[in-house]
Amino acid sequence: MGLGAGHVLDMVNRMKQNRSMRPSNRKKFKDNRESIRSASKHSSKLSFKEVSTEQLNKVKEKIRSEAALRRRKERFIYVLGFLIAFFVIFFIIKWIN
Repeated sequence: MGLGAGHVLDMVNRMKQNRSMRPSNRKKFKDNRESIRSASKHSSKLSFKEVSTEQLNKVKEKIRSEAALRRRKERFIYVLGFLIAFFVIFFIIKWIN
């Protein structure tokens, strides 16, 4: 156990402490646990908006075009960054020699 900064030992100690506190707090939070797990009277099913296939295809096409535009921008930035890095390295090597 002499290796490392003691993070694992600290984690084990915290787990022991949390485990030791659990039985004493069980009665205290029992009411909350039951209310969370039980079906409440206020629960309702989600209602999703119905969309026609034509409208759905338009939305899909819009998302695809936006994604393609984003990919083009990313590629441009990557190529520009690569070229700048290449020329900087090239001129540094040329300047050193």
